Amino acid sequence: MDRSFEERYFSGREVYGEDLDPAAVARWYREEEEGYYAITQARSAYEYADHALNEFYAYRFLRGRRFDCCLAVGCARGDDVAPLAGQVGRFLAIEPVREWWSDSIAGTPARFLKPRTGDLPVESEAADLAVCLGVLHHIPNAGHVIGEVARVLRPGGLFVLREPIQTLGDWRGPRRGLTRNERGFPLSWLDRRLAEAGFRPLRRTLCRFPLIPRVARLLGLRTPYNRRWLVAADRLASAATAWNLHYHRDTLLKKLAPGAVFYLLERAAAPAEGAPRSVDPRQR
Repeated sequence: MDRSFEERYFSGREVYGEDLDPAAVARWYREEEEGYYAITQARSAYEYADHALNEFYAYRFLRGRRFDCCLAVGCARGDDVAPLAGQVGRFLAIEPVREWWSDSIAGTPARFLKPRTGDLPVESEAADLAVCLGVLHHIPNAGHVIGEVARVLRPGGLFVLREPIQTLGDWRGPRRGLTRNERGFPLSWLDRRLAEAGFRPLRRTLCRFPLIPRVARLLGLRTPYNRRWLVAADRLASAATAWNLHYHRDTLLKKLAPGAVFYLLERAAAPAEGAPRSVDPRQR
């Protein structure tokens, strides 16, 4: 096994995909688009699996607020943001798979757009809410996309983000139920990159303790994170094991820890001083 690869990426010192050349980035996007669509289509009885999870960790804190425009990043057909439809004037949905496009999400007008290898084809400060749930870990240049979300959000706008904080295994070989390239992020890298892009955390909570789905299967339940009581159990287990965080989890003990982080962030008036700034791709 390549020790230099492990030391660079499995240690969390660097994020795999952030240093690829343009041709490799384009190839990654193409492979992920094809791979994710194939996986979801192979599931004969598709049901969005995270409604209760999203509500508990983020959406309940948005109650009573009205948003002009929601940027929905990688939203597939919009199931993840559908619960917000009554609070949103319109959706701007960034989704590469055209088979999922429509002109509305849960009755609210939606405009679907295809991303361009990380650039968001949306004007600056177009949205006052952004939602990106389990999407960035499919993207090679995730740091750039975080900067793009900051560009598209208005100052004071909110950003709901959920991502895995582990490698998800060795992506150099096949992994069951995963696409070829997806990997999670070191928590420290996410914290730093979000701050550099000008985001201030309002809430940051660890979630997805790995034994919760196993308990659900024993009880004959297909979607544990659509059940509030299991999400509450997940919150307790994740808080109790937060001390055990490791990026590459290659032993049983290391796996007994929360697998993801949920953020509710506010976009500051300007990015942190010295941070890389994203420019509207139409002005380049």
